[in-house]
Amino acid sequence: MNGWGSSRRGEEAVELLDAGHGSEEEIAECYHQLGLVNRWLGGFRATFEPLERWTGASGPATILDVAGGDGDYAEQFLARARSQGTEARVYMLDWHPVTIGLAQDRRLNGLHSIRGDALALPFEDRSFDLVHSAAFFHHLSIARACDLLAEMCRVTQRLVIVNDLVRSRVAQASIWALTRGLSGNRLIRHDGPLSVSKAFVPRELEAIARAVEHRTSGEFRWHLTRTFPYRMTLVGARLSGVDR
Repeated sequence: MNGWGSSRRGEEAVELLDAGHGSEEEIAECYHQLGLVNRWLGGFRATFEPLERWTGASGPATILDVAGGDGDYAEQFLARARSQGTEARVYMLDWHPVTIGLAQDRRLNGLHSIRGDALALPFEDRSFDLVHSAAFFHHLSIARACDLLAEMCRVTQRLVIVNDLVRSRVAQASIWALTRGLSGNRLIRHDGPLSVSKAFVPRELEAIARAVEHRTSGEFRWHLTRTFPYRMTLVGARLSGVDR
């Protein structure tokens, strides 16, 4: 046990989506409901408030959204750029063919969806202004989370943003009740509470960033913030790319 009240479950606890379960209809409904949760419970806020603090009105022009699911965050990035009167190109990478199809169905100008491996990003060094990932790190072991963060650092020239859940017993109980009360989708009901039990706590995510510092030769400065109720955001700024 630890001060947050629960021990982390590891990769042996597999979410249904990760195991390939679900029809196309179930997966589409699952991501639709996840989008509502992101709006209601601070998921989008956990990405865009830190991004605003670091970039202001001069938002990133090239963005990679790693494990971007159905493209919901990608759409938010494009909408934010339009609201600022700028153009952005968003590349969304995911491994699941159904979610790639859902992203493509959005038919968004400026969105490029790619099927690929998050741990071996198919891009050259410093290809993007921003490399982002939301609610994906909790799927990984500590070692694989370090590998992913190092890959994200490799392909960004400015910023890395990791947005994820915060593990706690209260959060897990709350999500369990929410998914039973508001959703009949078996993917949501199984994977929602399990995601919280697999999530990191702030000090663990900060430890992952410190471990990656050795791989990046101290090229990044890291900052972690909390977003009510159960989200946290790790921002890594390349020292040669952001004047902060």
